[in-house]
Amino acid sequence: MMKASEAPTIRDRDWNRFRAQVIAAITDVEALMQQLGKSLDSEGLTCEVAPRLGLDVSTPADFDVLAQLVRAVRPVAHEWLRRTCEEQGGQFSLLLA
Repeated sequence: MMKASEAPTIRDRDWNRFRAQVIAAITDVEALMQQLGKSLDSEGLTCEVAPRLGLDVSTPADFDVLAQLVRAVRPVAHEWLRRTCEEQGGQFSLLLA
């Protein structure tokens, strides 16, 4: 398992792929929470997203790195979820990892 602090950054070649994976993981978790009628704050969402990405967030530094990214891209994930829901008439398939 990779530490979150070792994950690609904006300077890395794999950044766009990693960012897309983070957004997809957030979208999956948010969709599940919608189906359950629940919500998560950024910290809870970070805890849910980390294992889906294979990231270790056991230290405060690693948690903070991923939490900052989750907060930054969460609006993008919300937009993906909204658009998917609209495109499918309020229905969307949930792929659980």
